[in-house]
Amino acid sequence: MVALEPAAPQTFGAVTVTPFPVVHGDSGGPFFAYRIEAEGRTLAYSGDTQWTDTLVNAAHDADLFIAEAYTYDRTVKNHLSLKMLETHLPEINPKRLILTHMGDDVLHKLDGVSHMGASDGLIVEL
Repeated sequence: MVALEPAAPQTFGAVTVTPFPVVHGDSGGPFFAYRIEAEGRTLAYSGDTQWTDTLVNAAHDADLFIAEAYTYDRTVKNHLSLKMLETHLPEINPKRLILTHMGDDVLHKLDGVSHMGASDGLIVEL
């Protein structure tokens, strides 16, 4: 096991991983979003979190940002809504966004959303 320090890149062979603190309550933790860089590509993953500006640093200009969208527009402690995420997409500026950890209200509207939703067995090429 390797302990990662917030905002400190750690290199594992040809892969660099940088954790960014996120907000997911007081139970356990620390909680991180991750920026993973390899072969000239960047993948960012939010994990469960309410909005925090560290997501901008974690996912800025990423080739792929995988982010939770637990609700469509409701505020739920420790989680992102799709609308809150979309508000910040211009400053995050990912090339692609895939939504994950979607609640029923997001899943029911997914056909009308311009972002891809994750599904079991989904294979993504960068």
